[in-house]
Amino acid sequence: MEQDTINLMEGRIMNKIVLISGSNRKGNIEYILSAIKEQILESELILLRNKKIDFCKGCLRCHQVPSCILQDDMSMIIEKIKEAKLVVFGIPNYFDNVSGLFKNFIDRLHPLYKSEELKNKKVIFIFVGGGKEEGTMNSLKESVQGFIKYLQLEVEKEFSFKALNSNDMKQKKKEIEEIIEYIKTQVI
Repeated sequence: MEQDTINLMEGRIMNKIVLISGSNRKGNIEYILSAIKEQILESELILLRNKKIDFCKGCLRCHQVPSCILQDDMSMIIEKIKEAKLVVFGIPNYFDNVSGLFKNFIDRLHPLYKSEELKNKKVIFIFVGGGKEEGTMNSLKESVQGFIKYLQLEVEKEFSFKALNSNDMKQKKKEIEEIIEYIKTQVI
């Protein structure tokens, strides 16, 4: 019996998924992404807050060579994204926009713009904010439109949740299970 079949029988799937948290704290986004990681065998959770990611210098060297002059954790993160079958971004709503941490991360993906190395990369967005789900969804979808457009990402699905306090998503296990089920049945 093949390994994938064995893993499916155990309720786990074996595929390469990278989960990226754009949150500055251990809270709702990390809770959601950790729950996904527990159910998907070959997945990796990257907490941007624990990585050294310098600010883009705007030197445009990456327009000639698909790499960055800055030496930090971004080169490792970029390689993991390139290898992944699916990338799941967890993004908090800060004043109807992505967090500064996530915006800095987006800026540092600029070397992939000219190279088109992420063209058609499958992605899922999980948006979390303290206001209404619809407002968070609309604001953050607008905030990531350029990111999606210029890197030519293929958006599989977007999820939005109202969760302000760091434990709020613990009360929404059914919704998290729906995300996991969507990934298992629709994407991988």
